[in-house]
Amino acid sequence: MQKKFANIDVKTMLAALIAVLLCAVPLRTVQLFTNIEPHTGFFEAIDWTVFTVYGVLLFGAVLLLVLPMLSARLPASRPVIRQSYALTVGGLFFAVGIAYDVILAVTKIAAAFSEGFGRQNIFEILFTDGLFALFLQTVCGAAACVYFVLLAISYLKGNSVFCQYKLLAIMPLFWTLFRLVSRFMTKISFTLLSELLIELAMLSFTALFMMSFARVSAVVNQKGEMKKCIRYGLPAAFLALTVGCTRLICTLGGKAEVLPDGFAFSLADIGFGVFAVLYIFVYMQYGRPASEDEQIPADAAKAETADGESDGKAED
Repeated sequence: MQKKFANIDVKTMLAALIAVLLCAVPLRTVQLFTNIEPHTGFFEAIDWTVFTVYGVLLFGAVLLLVLPMLSARLPASRPVIRQSYALTVGGLFFAVGIAYDVILAVTKIAAAFSEGFGRQNIFEILFTDGLFALFLQTVCGAAACVYFVLLAISYLKGNSVFCQYKLLAIMPLFWTLFRLVSRFMTKISFTLLSELLIELAMLSFTALFMMSFARVSAVVNQKGEMKKCIRYGLPAAFLALTVGCTRLICTLGGKAEVLPDGFAFSLADIGFGVFAVLYIFVYMQYGRPASEDEQIPADAAKAETADGESDGKAED
């Protein structure tokens, strides 16, 4: 049986996250500024930055994946029902980030229709270069945006309203999956394009997080899912913040051309990273002991709503 350590708490995990971010973001930024061909995103040379950046990203993701597995301080897979200004701000910030991503996607779709109008019919345009996946990403993104606004309002008021929207709860997962599909359909080898490889890893961890997040939030088959939320959420947040921050630095620093075409800065990456960190922090601080997973009743949704006010009133 795997040994658990009580001293691996949320502060330890956040300290590890900050440490690997402080290593990864500057190194990746240096690499983007010095060893990336403009617009293509290819390495100009296989130098020390290639091995160092990949090594730091791999080490950081594995470390953040393993720490929750060794922790004896993980919470039960039950929604925390309380006033939480952290999750209110985090939810709204993520909603704005998703809205930003939706606007970018709509712009791409509009440009594709404008270019193909008159030469192709609607279906031919939609099924060209993964545009249909981008369209579904847009639809699910809009629904996910609505859900995180509802979640933010719920945590502002300290109620469990967000638990009632079970269909909307899975929209962030589908939004992530269609982003992943869109990237898989990118017509280039991910082994040659580091930005694509890192983003594929980020979206894979994000999808795993969103799957467990939906089950916990909707109170559906949630037993053991909070452990997965934390286990996958930390690496996902690490990669998302690395991707988002480095792209933002390049954009604001006048070096946007070093980003590959089609891989512009998106606020959704930073928004997700911030939300995931705040979500994990609040749930590990105020969640019930993981041992309560064994006591989760079959009709958990009614039970959670009934005792939702018992988790506390306000967060400091």
